[in-house]
Amino acid sequence: MKTKTKYIFFVAWMPLLLLAVVLTGCKRSEPAAPASQFERQGDLVVIPEQSILRDRLKFDTARAEKIQSRLSAPAVVEADPQKYANVFPPLTGRLIKLHVQLGDTVTNGQLLASLQSPDFFAAQDNYVKAKSVEELTRRALKRQQELLENKIAAQKDVEQATSDYESAKIDLDTAVQQLLAYGFNPETDKLGQPLQVFSPLSGQVVDMASAHGEFRNDNTVSLMTVADLSTVWVTASVQEKDLRFLTKGQEISAAIAAYPGEAFTGKILFIGDLIDPDIRVAKVRVAFDNPERRLKPGMFATVNFLGFPQTQVTVPATAVVQSGNSAFVFEQVKPWMLQPREVKVGAQQDDRIIITDGLDAGANILVKEGVLFQ
Repeated sequence: MKTKTKYIFFVAWMPLLLLAVVLTGCKRSEPAAPASQFERQGDLVVIPEQSILRDRLKFDTARAEKIQSRLSAPAVVEADPQKYANVFPPLTGRLIKLHVQLGDTVTNGQLLASLQSPDFFAAQDNYVKAKSVEELTRRALKRQQELLENKIAAQKDVEQATSDYESAKIDLDTAVQQLLAYGFNPETDKLGQPLQVFSPLSGQVVDMASAHGEFRNDNTVSLMTVADLSTVWVTASVQEKDLRFLTKGQEISAAIAAYPGEAFTGKILFIGDLIDPDIRVAKVRVAFDNPERRLKPGMFATVNFLGFPQTQVTVPATAVVQSGNSAFVFEQVKPWMLQPREVKVGAQQDDRIIITDGLDAGANILVKEGVLFQ
C-alpha cells in the first residue's frame, strides 16, 4: 500500500518537474538572444526592423582630417662641451691647498688649487738661469761691438758674441714658454710660488676628485670638474625615417623622466650627418635653457615633435574591432546593412584613430557594439 502511494505521488508531480526543467533551460538561453536580433547574408550583417539593436547601434562618418603625427625619440641630457671642463694639473705634485669646494660658483681664470711641484720649481730655476745667461751674453755682445767700432776687437769676436747671445735668447724664450704653459707668467708673477691651477671657464664646481695634502702623481686624472649648466643639451636618437620632419632652429619639446607631467621647450642646434648602421638613427642635439639647474647631465628624456600635416582618414577609436592580428570596422552600406571592412590602423589622435588603408572618407561606420557581429 505504501509503495503504491509513493508511485501516485511521483506521477502527480512529474509534469511540474518537467515544466521547471523547461523554464530553467529557457532562462539559461537568454544571453544568446542578441544573436536573433540580426541576420547574416554572406559576409553582410542585416539588422531586421523589429530588432532591439536598432535602438542601441550608433553610427558616425569616417572623416578626412589634416593630421600632424606625434613622433618621439629617446634622449639623454648632456652638458654643453664648450661649457664643461675637467681640470687637470699640468704637473705632478702635492696638493697643498684647494681654494674652492664642491658646488662653488667660479669665474674664468679664478684660482682653484695650489700644488707643490718639484718640476715646477725646476722650471722656474731654469728661467732664472736662462735670463741671467741672456743678460750676460747681451752685455758681452754690446762690448764686442763697441770694441770693433774702435778697431780693438776682431770681427770674429763680434760674430762669436752674437752667436752666444742668440743661443741664450732662444734658451730664455723656451724657459718662458714652459712657464706660460703651466699658467705662470714670469714677467708679472712672483718667482718661488707654488704651481697654481686656474678655472678655464665660468660655472660651478660640479665634481671634486681631490683632497688637501694628497700627492698627485698622475696628471691625467682631473682635480675637479667645472661646468656652466645654465644651458644644456638634450641629445636624441631619431630614426632616419623621421629626420625629414626636423630642421635646425626648430622648436622641440621634451619630457624628462625625473619630472613627469612637465614639458620643457628648446631649439634644435644640430642634426647629425651620420646614421648608425646598426640601429638606423642619427643624433639630434636640442639646446634647453636651464636657469634653475633642474636638468642634470645623465638624465633620461623623450623628445617629442610633429610630422608634416597630412590628410588622413580617421574614425572614433571605439569603431575599431580587433580580431587576432587584424582590425575591422563595420560600414553601413545600406540602411541597417553592415559590411565588415578590414583596415590598417595608425596612431591614435585623442579619441580618434587614423586609418591608413581599407576605408574611404565619408563612409558611414558603426561607432560601437561591433564585437556583437564578430
